[in-house]
Amino acid sequence: MERETASMLDRGSPTAVLIGRWGMALSLIVGAVLLGRIVRAFPYYLPNRLPGLLLYELGPGLVLGLAIVTAIAITNDQAPRFVAPKRLALFIFAAIAAGVVVLGFEFNDSLRGQWL
Repeated sequence: MERETASMLDRGSPTAVLIGRWGMALSLIVGAVLLGRIVRAFPYYLPNRLPGLLLYELGPGLVLGLAIVTAIAITNDQAPRFVAPKRLALFIFAAIAAGVVVLGFEFNDSLRGQWL
């Protein structure tokens, strides 16, 4: 006899798809924040002159903007009550939270743990 558990999600169920899409969207946001910090922390790996300057100055913002637009597109049909402006605000808040955590860990010694 096979016993069914209530805590397991069936593959392809609407709940599993919802969790997967929103998890992927939030992972994109966190990954974009981390990639932006890597670009800012290691500018000497960028090409010299104008292309490197553009990547250093505009790269993190462009990557984050692209990740937010992609996250909104991924969750488009999964959240009928969350219209695009609400999802935009949610993903911007997730990016700010991820940025605060990353900066808190990066500058923990200089801040001496005062705000984390």
